[in-house]
Amino acid sequence: MRALLDVDSPVHRVGDEVGVKVRLINDSQSSIKVNLTLDYLLDNRHMASWSGSAMALPGEATVVEESFKVDEPGLWVIRLNGDAGGSRFTESIKVRVIEAQRPVKLALVYHMHQPPWYMSNGKYYADWAFRYVYAPVMRPSFNGGPYLFHAYLHEKYKDIKVNVHLSPSLLKQWVDAVERGFTLINGEVHPRGSDEVGLVAKALDMYRVQVGRGQLEALTSVYAHTILGYLTSRYEMIDVVDEELGAGMEVTRSVLGVDPVGAWTPEMAWSMDLLDIYEKHGIRYTVLCGGNHFPGVQGDKGSIYEAYSLGGRLTIFFRDERLSDILSFQNNLPDERSALKLAAMLSRSIVETGGELVVIALDGENFIAMSKTPAMVGFMLDKLYSYLTRMQELGIVETVRLSQVNQPRRVITYVPTTSWLGGFTKWDGERREHADYWVRVLDTYRYMRGLEEALGGKVTEARYAIWHALDSDFWWAEFWTPDLIEHWINEARGVLDSRFKMSMRPLKDVYSGVVNRPIDIELEFNNDMGTQARFRVICLDTQIELTIQPGSSRVKCTVVPRLAGSYRVPIFVVSGNYIYLQTYVTLNVVYGNRDPPSSAGEPK
Repeated sequence: MRALLDVDSPVHRVGDEVGVKVRLINDSQSSIKVNLTLDYLLDNRHMASWSGSAMALPGEATVVEESFKVDEPGLWVIRLNGDAGGSRFTESIKVRVIEAQRPVKLALVYHMHQPPWYMSNGKYYADWAFRYVYAPVMRPSFNGGPYLFHAYLHEKYKDIKVNVHLSPSLLKQWVDAVERGFTLINGEVHPRGSDEVGLVAKALDMYRVQVGRGQLEALTSVYAHTILGYLTSRYEMIDVVDEELGAGMEVTRSVLGVDPVGAWTPEMAWSMDLLDIYEKHGIRYTVLCGGNHFPGVQGDKGSIYEAYSLGGRLTIFFRDERLSDILSFQNNLPDERSALKLAAMLSRSIVETGGELVVIALDGENFIAMSKTPAMVGFMLDKLYSYLTRMQELGIVETVRLSQVNQPRRVITYVPTTSWLGGFTKWDGERREHADYWVRVLDTYRYMRGLEEALGGKVTEARYAIWHALDSDFWWAEFWTPDLIEHWINEARGVLDSRFKMSMRPLKDVYSGVVNRPIDIELEFNNDMGTQARFRVICLDTQIELTIQPGSSRVKCTVVPRLAGSYRVPIFVVSGNYIYLQTYVTLNVVYGNRDPPSSAGEPK
């Protein structure tokens, strides 16, 4: 005999009637009479009790329902004692009772992301974007994956408002699969009409409807999942973030049919460089970490349980790190009892913060899929939504879309550069290979920027490839995926190599001259790019700006040697911070007559 003790809501107001439910599960082959006692305690004081009995039928769940009135605030404990034919059991559950107050605003924020798992040829390296829709990882409670489960949960609890970041790269993969099916690099094919693709289409349609009816708020982001604050603060890749955010917003807009006003900052990797970018694109808010960002915030600070205006330009919401991490990581639940207790604890904790606005923000798929007990996590989340629905009916909690939260009352001036982990070593430092790959990324980025400067326009295909290479999921130390980083770096460099087609050679290998006197070095260029290009030629102290026309051309580079002797000197062709061509000439330099005769020929 097993018993599960539950309540209609783990939080009530003084004067409420609390609904109590006892579910008896009889695993035996015969009926069992069960004697039950419910004791209601407040601060270890016995306040009331109920006794009764029920017949538990074999192989079935028998439900006993009761209720009691709470007339004092505090933490009540309901204790169940049962006797099933000599087999005794005890259960308990806690109920927080509060005085009447304004409802606590609760913002549930789910970050649902998959990196671009496809290769440049359209085949997929991995199928997680789809597997987490259709794979029955949550059996027996749900026949599907976490992405589909969330959509079904929204349908079941339509009064619960949720903020969802469906990352643009995830949306694109769903749309591509729906339109064309998908093929893995191992040859496995899932055609357009397959059951798996059908479930992806179903999930996508459900999310569209839920966004359209205003139950879900759709956040956007950069296309993939780059650690924005790190890229801008360390590598000054502001242009990459700027352009990729615009591309991501367009995917969100076109797929979900909404103009997003909130942005998920991947990995909560913030730096103040992002403020201009977000403002430029019309982003009104983002969510950062109350544990890692808020302590270093400067300005008019209260608590994490309110919205803040960053310089009057962007609203910042700070998540409750403790509650978010409980949901994220305390997710190995052995049975329904553990799942129910976790849901009840979270419900109480939301109110016990004493906050005006509580933000719980976390990955939407990983806390389910990476649990050892995903079915129980699904049961827990279902129960949490059931509790929240009742708490809304009682006026205790109000689930909100972040765009509907009142304007911030406080203004802050600075948010520190960090991530939800308190740093960036997870993506740069925890693996020995990190350093080499970041060097390669930076070299490719400089190659691209310099070539764009030379040609006077963006090399879009290379930029697209760099976004993919920078997805933080590929760099995460425990999920390190160098194959895809390598693939997209090579793809970017291949595009750049196809655009940069120019050679240079000196007309002579050796030039002779005198110290402090000009020497003209002649260079021949062959520009096969089909367009003119602007570069700098650098040799010794000389820098000259050149516009090199298509075809063959010659250029004179005048240098002034400062030392006598025979030595080789390099000649560089540069744009931006990148050297595109390099060659050498040998200079044979001698000292001349420091005081040559005057024009009249008079001796000194």
